[in-house]
Amino acid sequence: MLRRDVYYRILTVIILLSFAIKLIMIFKYGNMLNLGSDDLNYVKSAVALLKNGILTYHNYNEPTVFIMPLYPMFLAMVFKVLGYGFAGLQAVRVIQALISCITIVYIFLMASDLFDKKAGIISAFLMAFYLPNITTSGYFLTETVFTALLCALIHYSLKVSKKPVLYKFMLLGVLWAAATLCRPTILFYPLFFFLYLFLYHRISLNKILKWSLSMMAVFALIMSPWWLRNYREYGVFIPLAASSGNPMLQGTYIDYVQNPDNIVHYEMGKNAFETNKNEMKAVKQRIRMELEKDFWGYLRWYTLGKTLKLWSVPFYWKRVFDIGIEHVFPFHCIILSGFIGIAILIFKGAYEFMKGGAGRKLAGNEFFRYFIPVSVILYFNLIHCVYMAFDRYAFPLMPLVSIFTGYLAVKVSTVLKSLVKL
Repeated sequence: MLRRDVYYRILTVIILLSFAIKLIMIFKYGNMLNLGSDDLNYVKSAVALLKNGILTYHNYNEPTVFIMPLYPMFLAMVFKVLGYGFAGLQAVRVIQALISCITIVYIFLMASDLFDKKAGIISAFLMAFYLPNITTSGYFLTETVFTALLCALIHYSLKVSKKPVLYKFMLLGVLWAAATLCRPTILFYPLFFFLYLFLYHRISLNKILKWSLSMMAVFALIMSPWWLRNYREYGVFIPLAASSGNPMLQGTYIDYVQNPDNIVHYEMGKNAFETNKNEMKAVKQRIRMELEKDFWGYLRWYTLGKTLKLWSVPFYWKRVFDIGIEHVFPFHCIILSGFIGIAILIFKGAYEFMKGGAGRKLAGNEFFRYFIPVSVILYFNLIHCVYMAFDRYAFPLMPLVSIFTGYLAVKVSTVLKSLVKL
């Protein structure tokens, strides 16, 4: 067995090598690291925020509720110091490379906490050299920052659960709010966290209620400027972003294929908020139409079809170091083997529950030790099946899946060693 400090030395080497590769990529490709879509809009949004103090997105003369404000604010802060020329853009990329390395630390800590340090090192190694994790730090997208916030939120939730104190839940409220201000899909995270406290740690509902109220109070305090701003601009309460219509409408088309026979037309509103409302009406019309045409086929698209779209290929849209997606795909599949690890733990938990006989209890079952990362993965999968699912949206979940890949690798290694001894 390796000494504790050896694992941290290995982790340090892994992180330094990963960071070095990211820096080489950033300085080799520079502004070629762009996708010509949301990334350019985020940069323009940050520049408009810096110049005019107004958060915009598609229409730079109109305040937006299409995106959450944290990522444009992050870009604007860097641009304020270094400008929004080449130096400022490169600085953002380097900072994101550092943030990505911090995520690797959280992956190691979570896997070590849930399993052991061997699993932690394997998980960290997989994400450190997973090419999409390297390239994404060069793009001006929410993925790098949100993934770090998500991993930090889960890691500290696991730590707080061992020694729960009121002020720690308030700090978790800060992390939860920051993650929500980056990506609104994380809004319902506390449901899974408090279910974990109840099911695994068997904490009383009275204590959970007290802690949840403190967490929500901090969350509301941090979110309130965003709520007030949205009300001031549009005269209605908009808690998150009003952009669900567009991705939800795109998600109604099977395989995202639109043609003259299936397209639904809608009116553009006076502003993006009104257009979003019209898009939501078109969504209902599309779903009604498709369900009447082929109920089971359309249900399959909204479940299995979108799930495959979410996970089947890596988020690797631009070739770097002359490495094609065909070479990245096997590495992607190795990480996805973490779902086998999840399945093993679910069956193991079910077996222990059944073995308990008449006196068996759900609360305290060992499987609930892994409840937070598993429930977050399933929850995000469900959300994206309702809206729109493609590889980019699975990216923040890959670190969580890699934790279970590390577990599976350790288990397979143990079994193989025992067979060799025989």
